[in-house]
Amino acid sequence: MILLDEQLHELGEIESDLDVEVGTSEESTNDFEFFSNRLFSEDTAGFYVPGTEIGGMIEYTKEKTDEDVATLRGYTWRGLLSQAGPILAPAGDDYMTVSGEANSVIATLLSGVLGDFFAVSTAASGCTITSYQFPLYINYLDGIEGMLEEYGYRLKITADKVASNQPIQVKLEAVEAQLVSGTFNSDNGIPMTFEIDNMGINHLVCGGAGELQQRMIIDLYIDNNGAVSQTPYYTGYKERIAFFDYPNAESSDDLIAEGTKELLSLASSKKLTLEAPEDYELEVGDLIQGVFPDGTIIQSPIVQKVYKISNGIVSEEYKIKDEE
Repeated sequence: MILLDEQLHELGEIESDLDVEVGTSEESTNDFEFFSNRLFSEDTAGFYVPGTEIGGMIEYTKEKTDEDVATLRGYTWRGLLSQAGPILAPAGDDYMTVSGEANSVIATLLSGVLGDFFAVSTAASGCTITSYQFPLYINYLDGIEGMLEEYGYRLKITADKVASNQPIQVKLEAVEAQLVSGTFNSDNGIPMTFEIDNMGINHLVCGGAGELQQRMIIDLYIDNNGAVSQTPYYTGYKERIAFFDYPNAESSDDLIAEGTKELLSLASSKKLTLEAPEDYELEVGDLIQGVFPDGTIIQSPIVQKVYKISNGIVSEEYKIKDEE
């Protein structure tokens, strides 16, 4: 770990236990915490691990007068991007819509953002964006990641030294997402666990406003593809029925909407778990895919990565986006 000043010049190395979390803003806090074993310097504004995404700007300190250890916290580079405000449409347009080579699009989007804090790769990414429309008021991190995900790409962030006596550079780049794929009973060299749970509810009786015979009752059913409707699907011994009490429903549409959420949470499911070897590098935005015995394909991106350094040993944990 190398400490940085406000202009991102290196101040010197430090050894410390470290906890860093990166990912989408919905799934990750995108922050860090570490402990300095010397009195905190007023010049210290951030830190980084060269050639990696590990790093960020310090925005919280805790020191005690009779101790030499300070607690330091702040946003990672990805966290700064998530805090840069919403992507706004140009004057006269309802939405921000972009087209072009991915890195060029990102550079244009971030022009002037956070005082041009980030550098964007000028290399050709191989990804061409075509009339991509950003959701209203989405933050820059999720907006860029969502755009790249549409094309099978991800956002790569690295910090490194450019030249002697110069500030480091935090570079963004669109790169193709890695696909880690496995098929049931087929070894791809990475242990995958396939779970099929058919013990869930598939018929939900939803009770809304009203009393006794006047109470609003709607039956919801889920089929083998996970679609919820008011048409029965499972019958006989395969039918599993539960009651959902929602007396605050303001309308039948409200009851159906809340009942659908409840049924999806109670329904049967398929679950894929991957155990990546210690030397296997995965990043936020890489894709995990599994093919079940019945042909069902689950594909989902990594949305969170946690780096932990303890006594000089680095460990990594990942979270895959939950799919209904």
